[in-house]
Amino acid sequence: MNARTLFIASCVALVTSAFTFVIRGDILPDLEKAFGLSGTDLGWIAGGAFWGMAAAMLVGAPICDFIGAKMVMLAAFVCHMIGVIGVLVAGGESVFYILFLSTFAAGCANGLVEIAINPLAATLYPTQKTHYLNILHAWWPGGLVIGGLLASFMGRGVDFGFANFGGLGLDYKARMSLIFIPGIIYLLMSLPQKFPATERVASGVSTGTMFREVFRPMFLLWAFCMVLTAASELGPQQWQESVMRSATDGKVSGTLVLVYTSAMMFVLRHFAGPIAHKFSPIGMLTISAVLAGVGLYLLSFANNAATAFGYATVYGLGIAYFWPTMLGVTAERFPKGGAFLLGLMGCVGNLAIALVLPVIGYLYDESAAAEVKKLPDYASVVITNDQPSWPLKLVGISQTQQIDAAAVAQLDEAGKKAILEAQAKGAASPFRTVAILPAILVVIFGAIAIRDKLAGGYKPEILISREEENELFAGGVQGPVE
Repeated sequence: MNARTLFIASCVALVTSAFTFVIRGDILPDLEKAFGLSGTDLGWIAGGAFWGMAAAMLVGAPICDFIGAKMVMLAAFVCHMIGVIGVLVAGGESVFYILFLSTFAAGCANGLVEIAINPLAATLYPTQKTHYLNILHAWWPGGLVIGGLLASFMGRGVDFGFANFGGLGLDYKARMSLIFIPGIIYLLMSLPQKFPATERVASGVSTGTMFREVFRPMFLLWAFCMVLTAASELGPQQWQESVMRSATDGKVSGTLVLVYTSAMMFVLRHFAGPIAHKFSPIGMLTISAVLAGVGLYLLSFANNAATAFGYATVYGLGIAYFWPTMLGVTAERFPKGGAFLLGLMGCVGNLAIALVLPVIGYLYDESAAAEVKKLPDYASVVITNDQPSWPLKLVGISQTQQIDAAAVAQLDEAGKKAILEAQAKGAASPFRTVAILPAILVVIFGAIAIRDKLAGGYKPEILISREEENELFAGGVQGPVE
């Protein structure tokens, strides 16, 4: 077994997951046009990935220690391939269900990747969990950058503001096929390797103790925080292409904004260790929540390249450390929970994203419809009413409104222009609503940080020593990863 190879394979697997995320966001407008899907439909299709991640984590996390991380990684590869192929063959009257189930399969793959690589990284580096989980998860935004640029160049091209590079004009199927490349790489790297037992198993912590960790009050609060951080980060990111394109009348690529913020996150996550040491992981999360809330609120007013990238800078600084630091603190403060608690955190995070995506889609449709209503000559022609999906019913919404693309297509040029301008005004307002979530986090993280300070500071719990850790590896002490 080679620790360095295992860590790199974990990074490539996360790149594959990132490809599924950014390319799916990039092709949402294509799917809307190709199959006449509404914003709510697109929200459900995109959300299928997070339902899949949540389901895989809920089922897979408790048994990861028993079947081994290697089997989990192989299962992830199979699901990744099913997810890609499903999108490539989608069509016909059942296209919505095919796309949803395909995205669900890709989400299962992403969840299985998380189940395998998070406890693996915690086992490889038991005294530096937050730092190395941030380095590992730097390859999520790294994959977003690589996948986003490749998808943009293959499709509509990239407009950097100062330079415009035309794309190849390839369809969504060609862009979706990019996911095959990193998927096959992590499969080939994982197959010959022997994976170590997880920290929890190596330390002799019983399965019963592992499950009892779930009911600790602080973990339940931490899981609630994961709901809010995940919804604040990945919900708006998945909608960025559709929202930014519409809000700027097609002048700014949301995928390119996502690539930009992801590049920031890739760099920042490599410096998580020193920052966490200076402020503590909880202090770092408190600052992150402030920046995320401010940045997301500002993004709701972006209407050109300068404001889009400027506000996205603040937002990117805010969300850079959310996901890996939430996992890092879980591994450091609840190590007896092992792979199960790490998987459960991912599960609740993905459930939150799955629920928030159709809600953002609803807000997107409603805000656009509200602006179009100000145009009485067109409102009655292009606005349609529909029944809400069940997540919307849960919050008391009985009816949804949306713009009928087919009706807009029948208008004259003046009418089309008026509708597009109205949609642009309302498109980004959902981000303003979601900004409430990081505001709540500021209060919670701030309270935990004060509690820690009064108790003598942030204190991680270590189950095994460096000497015991080295005994997990055949051939002695592990070599450095970096």
